[in-house]
Amino acid sequence: MTKNPGRWVLLAGVLALAGILALYFYNSTIPIGEKPRQLKDLGGDFSLNSADGTANLDQHQGQVVVLYFGFLNCAEVCPSSMGVMSAAFKQVDQQYYDDIQGFFVSVDPGRDDLNSLKDFAQYFDPRMLGVTGTEEEIKQLTQQYGVYFDLVNMESSELAYTVDHASRFYIINQQGQLVDSMSHSTTPIELAARIERELRK
Repeated sequence: MTKNPGRWVLLAGVLALAGILALYFYNSTIPIGEKPRQLKDLGGDFSLNSADGTANLDQHQGQVVVLYFGFLNCAEVCPSSMGVMSAAFKQVDQQYYDDIQGFFVSVDPGRDDLNSLKDFAQYFDPRMLGVTGTEEEIKQLTQQYGVYFDLVNMESSELAYTVDHASRFYIINQQGQLVDSMSHSTTPIELAARIERELRK
């Protein structure tokens, strides 16, 4: 058998590029080609729908809010990230139990109904709220927070499409200001420490 080291080098390069792109999509807050935006230029109030009525950021003044953007057909990344949020909430000093609010924001309103979003969020923690809005509202909110997502056709799958999206935790302080954006690789201990730091200010 003739050895072809060049082919293996090329294959390794392709795999490395695929890995880099995957990390980019899960960690980026901007689409490829766009200039990065500073944290101070992101965030702000929003109004979305939940199974229990309208939900907006102003309702949670005085609480530290953690936003996570995802979708219910997300098989691995979204559930594992919600698990990190859940574990982090439990690690924060219990004196702050009522001072924390989590949001799971669906970027797939065409498929994610409000009752299913509520069940999904509440499965992880009673302080988590499942919300979404119209396509236009979600587009506006993701631009507002610098969140990357894209609908990708899946012709060979039972699902018509999937969603590529940034997987990050967005930390909003008690005054409603976005103060941090943490990678999906953040541990529960790190996320809990970041939340508690805001609560102690």
